[in-house]
Amino acid sequence: MHKKDGYMENTIFDIHFVCENLKKLRLQYNLSTTKVAELIGKSRQGYVNYETGAREISLKDLVTLSGFYNVSLDLIIGNPYTLANDNILSFRSFENGENGLDEVMPYTITTVHDDVICYKEDNLKMKFFWKTNLNQDGRVMIFDYYDKTYISKVYFKPGGGGHFYVNEAPKYFNKAHAENIVFKGVLMAELNKHMDIPHFFSALR
Repeated sequence: MHKKDGYMENTIFDIHFVCENLKKLRLQYNLSTTKVAELIGKSRQGYVNYETGAREISLKDLVTLSGFYNVSLDLIIGNPYTLANDNILSFRSFENGENGLDEVMPYTITTVHDDVICYKEDNLKMKFFWKTNLNQDGRVMIFDYYDKTYISKVYFKPGGGGHFYVNEAPKYFNKAHAENIVFKGVLMAELNKHMDIPHFFSALR
């Protein structure tokens, strides 16, 4: 193949962006390639080809995945290193080294668009949820149930119905009531303070 006016070169870079973003989103949700492949009706290798760039992803599968991850198509196909984002927190960071703690590049927390839900439990604790309308088995979720919002793992029975916990007490629902559960997000991080420092959370508001 010959490049024409840089078209082929730009196309290759665009594919690399998609590959990078697909992998990044999958890892953020702690999902296997097999699980994502099932979601879009592909074999595991078929989906892996999308992440490696061996095959260009179809528009249908892009739309399906953008809905699943609750992000825009622009986020999936855009350059992951230059997407505009002013919501950045940067922390002085250390890691375990051979002779103790080594200082490393600052650890940053970023959000793109409106993908993160924050729950302030009290002045010392905050929880962050990645938006999704699908239940993640075994993961703590934030969800609405009959116009009230709860945070808990939700357990479904094979035949329908199930339960979740409110203040460590189980709350049961039947198959019909399960339709009133509306998932909002999956827990991805917690931030705990050991001291109440004034305005510590002001950058997050």
